[in-house]
Amino acid sequence: MAEIGNDGKVASHQPALRADLRDVTRAILFAMLSRLNGIYWRHAGLISVVVLVAFAAMMLVLGQVHRIYNWDMLAYLASTELGRMGSATDIHSYAYSIVKNAAPAQDFTQLIQADAYRTRQFADPQAFASMLGMYEVKWLYVFLLKLLIPVVGPVLAFDVINGGALIILTIAIGLWLNATKLQGYAPLVVGLLFLLQFQGFAVTQQPDFLANALLVAALLSYDRGRDVLGSILMLISVLLRPDQVAVAGVLMACVWFLRDRGILVFAASFAASLVAYVILSQTFHPTGWWPHFWFSTYKIQEDMTGFEPAFSLKVYIEAIALNLYRSLFLNTWLAAYIVAIGCGAMIYFKGLLPNRRRQALMLALLLAIAAKFVIFPLHDGRIYFSPLFVFFLLAFAGLRARGGVSQVSAKA
Repeated sequence: MAEIGNDGKVASHQPALRADLRDVTRAILFAMLSRLNGIYWRHAGLISVVVLVAFAAMMLVLGQVHRIYNWDMLAYLASTELGRMGSATDIHSYAYSIVKNAAPAQDFTQLIQADAYRTRQFADPQAFASMLGMYEVKWLYVFLLKLLIPVVGPVLAFDVINGGALIILTIAIGLWLNATKLQGYAPLVVGLLFLLQFQGFAVTQQPDFLANALLVAALLSYDRGRDVLGSILMLISVLLRPDQVAVAGVLMACVWFLRDRGILVFAASFAASLVAYVILSQTFHPTGWWPHFWFSTYKIQEDMTGFEPAFSLKVYIEAIALNLYRSLFLNTWLAAYIVAIGCGAMIYFKGLLPNRRRQALMLALLLAIAAKFVIFPLHDGRIYFSPLFVFFLLAFAGLRARGGVSQVSAKA
């Protein structure tokens, strides 16, 4: 039907066909997504299991297909023979011959020629032996290698340990998701693992994967109220990496400060961890905090024999600054830490976390990261992975429980 407008021209009304098509398309898409959403949440438990199993399988395959021969593998192999082989030359020959036979030629060349440090270690058995005090202090890892090498061989022994770490981590995450009724968010949890550069240390021959897996399991056990189990796992993680004692100490302090009822268990956990730390640091050819600090965070030494520099505030500050710079450009942990602080502040000031245990855990994790960096400012994300990963899990669980994260529900 036509109408005459004010200008005297005939105007016609055409149906808004394009708008109608958009409305229909949106309605169809919404119906499809609602249907899928309903199906997804109805089977969230099964999907969680599938996602976590697929994650574990993928990491096992990655570890074989993309094997990384870390220089530390040489030092840990050598540490298993300390006290059993007579000379530094024998130990050096043992470790390098194993890796040479196992690694591709180009990878072995990198291990012996990539820089002046590696060249010196390959050429000088005594210089190589002087490094081992920094490795044998990871007592439980070396002990596990000693047990496994006669059974599965030296190279596969590292894979078996990493496989065990993967099982521990996967089970710990699965149990926590089930306890908090967050099974449907398993894909996001796996994504968080990779955002925090989990893959960077999960396929290397170091104790960090197992130590991180055990610490994650300990912290998530505490959140589930399994305090004794958490304390046992915490102690085992200290035997793998003595610096984990910092987490146990800060956690005890935060539990005391916030008046959590589990203070006695946390105090006992810290005491046991501290005793283990002291014994390990004094038993196995200790390098000492400051020489180790200098070597790892300031300037690598090609030979640690007799290396006992005097403490220098200038060196300490420069090491802090240097590793902050490295953390910004080489890792993601520092950016994640800044996000975590902001997230923690929002949760606190909006009163989104009434659970006192979770408050203590989240505060302790933020403080433990700072404590670790101040005491020993390594830039590697593997050092801060566990506190960051668990913090974000707890923050998400708190927001979800208070309705801060919505779950779209629809009838399927």
